[in-house]
Amino acid sequence: MWRNLLIWIVVLVSSPVMAHTYVARVDEAVWHLDPSPLKCRLWQAVPNYGDAVFEVAAGESLQFYMDMYRPVKRAGQAQMLIEAPEWRDGLAAKAIGKTTFKVGRRPIELAEEVASELLAELQVGMTPSFIHPGWYGKHDVSVGVSAVNFQSAYMGYVSCVASLYPASYKELQQSYLHFETNKYGIKGALKERLDLIAGYVSVDTSVKKVYVDGHTDSVGRRGHNWELSRLRAKAVQEYLEQKGVFSDMIVMQYYGEGRPAKKNSTNNNKAFNRRVLVRLQR
Repeated sequence: MWRNLLIWIVVLVSSPVMAHTYVARVDEAVWHLDPSPLKCRLWQAVPNYGDAVFEVAAGESLQFYMDMYRPVKRAGQAQMLIEAPEWRDGLAAKAIGKTTFKVGRRPIELAEEVASELLAELQVGMTPSFIHPGWYGKHDVSVGVSAVNFQSAYMGYVSCVASLYPASYKELQQSYLHFETNKYGIKGALKERLDLIAGYVSVDTSVKKVYVDGHTDSVGRRGHNWELSRLRAKAVQEYLEQKGVFSDMIVMQYYGEGRPAKKNSTNNNKAFNRRVLVRLQR
C-alpha cells in the first residue's frame, strides 16, 4: 500500500503542469480581411484570448502579432509549435523555435521570415500554436490559430498585398529633389519621385499638408538665386497640382541661398543645395 502511494506521489510531482488552451472551435473559426492600398490585415479572433494578426503595410515587411484582450504583466518566452488539427491527429507537433513573450497588449511579435512560415502552415491546414506563461498562477497558456476557413480569406489577402502602394509614409515623408545649375524643370527622376508622392497623398487621407521648400547654392547673385528658388518650388507645386494634389494642401516657400543644407565649399555640396524639399505632414 505504501509502495503504491509513493509511486502515485512520484507520478504527480513529475507530471508537467497542464496548460490552459485557447483556440477557435470549428464553428467559431472566422478569418477577417481588412484591405486598403496602405495596409493588408488578415486576422482571426481567438475566443477569450485576443486576435491573431498577419499585417503588411505599404513599403514594409510582413509581421505577425497577437493583439491580446487583456495586457500581459509577466514577461518570459513563448514556445512556437506547428500542430495538426483534431481530424489529423496522426501527425506529431513540430517545434519551430522560441520567441520573446513581452509585457503589454502585443506580447508576441514575429518578423517576416517566421510570419511567412506560419502562413505556409495555415495554407496546408496546420495549426500554429504558442505556449507561454499564464496571467496568474503556475499554469502555462496554449493558444492555437485555426486553419478553418483560411483559404478564401488568404486569396483576398494575396490580392490585397499585390495592390499595396509601392512606398510608405516613412519613405516619402521627406524628399530631396535636386536640380542642375540654373535649372528648374521637372523631368526624369524628379518626375518619378513627384508621381510617387502625389499618388501616395491620394490614398493616404491622413496627410493634411504638403510643404514645398525651394533652395539654391551660392553661385550667382543673391537676387537671382532668390528667384530661382521660387521657380523651383513653383514648378514642383504646379506639377503636384497637375497630378491631383489639392492646392490648399500645398504650402510653398523659397529661401534662395539663405538656408544651405551643407556648406557651399565643394561642388558636391553645391549640387546637394540645389534642391526642393517636399515634406508630408499628417
